[in-house]
Amino acid sequence: MSAPEFAQRTLLKPRIVVCVGCGGVGKTTIAAAIGIEAARRGRRVLVLTIDPARRLADALGLRALGNQPQPIPRPTLTRLEVPDQGNLSAMMLDMKRTFDDLVERFADGPEARDRILENPIYRHASDALAGSVEYSAMEKVYEVYGDAEFDLIVVDTPPAEHALDFLEAPQRLLEFLDSRLVQVLIHPAFAAGRFGFRLFERGARRVLQLIERLTGFGFLEDISEFLLAFEGMARGFRERAEKVRTLLLGPETAFVLVAGPGRESQSQALEFLDRLEAFGVPLSGTLINRVRVWPEGGDPPKIPNDEHADVELANLAKALASGEGPDFPAEAAARAAIAAATGYAELVRRDARSTQELRERSEGHGRYWGQIPEFSGDVHDLDGLARIADAIFRTAP
Repeated sequence: MSAPEFAQRTLLKPRIVVCVGCGGVGKTTIAAAIGIEAARRGRRVLVLTIDPARRLADALGLRALGNQPQPIPRPTLTRLEVPDQGNLSAMMLDMKRTFDDLVERFADGPEARDRILENPIYRHASDALAGSVEYSAMEKVYEVYGDAEFDLIVVDTPPAEHALDFLEAPQRLLEFLDSRLVQVLIHPAFAAGRFGFRLFERGARRVLQLIERLTGFGFLEDISEFLLAFEGMARGFRERAEKVRTLLLGPETAFVLVAGPGRESQSQALEFLDRLEAFGVPLSGTLINRVRVWPEGGDPPKIPNDEHADVELANLAKALASGEGPDFPAEAAARAAIAAATGYAELVRRDARSTQELRERSEGHGRYWGQIPEFSGDVHDLDGLARIADAIFRTAP
């Protein structure tokens, strides 16, 4: 796939772009750079992070990010060559607020909503409910997707060990709602809510009574109220989860795998790629961040280490002496320069060798393969993000 085709599939065609990969490879930076380039092309873009780190706000020049989109000021966008029809906003997921919004949306009226939100079981457990963080993230993406305010949503995901939790959250929620455990708890809860807790099965009653003694609050009553209220919301959660899953794996979503050139990062990326392919994720391309490349591209030259080396050393020393004057230590500087060039050439070759397998798999499946060179210093501002965007899409029209 060419760079123009990659730009079409990630910047212009989809409504959602999801950046995935292991930790420490610069996914947040890449997501922000993709957002900037899409805005440059006239799209209204939101960059959403579910990584608890606040690097995105710092890089975009914002004080903080919250659960609502925060726009980049127009003067800043103009400086980045974003046209009037384009804009860029960013936000960080507040998963508790998002999950509360879900309850408010699917509850059977204000009374059921308040019963859930004020229930001690919900208040103590909503932060730790299995899949709640990841499902909340996908719910927020789906919510923004349904809003006409943005043309493109760029999602920065957590590290790889959690990324499939993010992708599988809708399916896991469906499986949970249909599980035997939920059914075993909900049906006695209906009876308990109407006729008292004596109708719980003996084993379940003994366990719940033990928990009640340990926790110090009316666990039986609270869990009954929670489950009774949740039963009324189950259908809404189920329908929403199915829609989210369909959206993720459909034509309006593109995934970009981000990796580093090191052996460990490449090994993790290959394993992650296996899991993505098994899951049926529509992966558009792979971006390798912070790659050592030879100046002006191409393969590094072979530094002579035989009888030609002395000739090259002498020529370089002569050129340095001519430019710097007779007091300059030309021979020592020439030796240092050749040693540095030799060492860097080996690093360039090492990165090329370590990324070869992932590159062959990516290009073999018709996906884009892109390399972002290692820049001097950290990328910590909008100008740096614009340089990253140029490196990714510089050959695109």
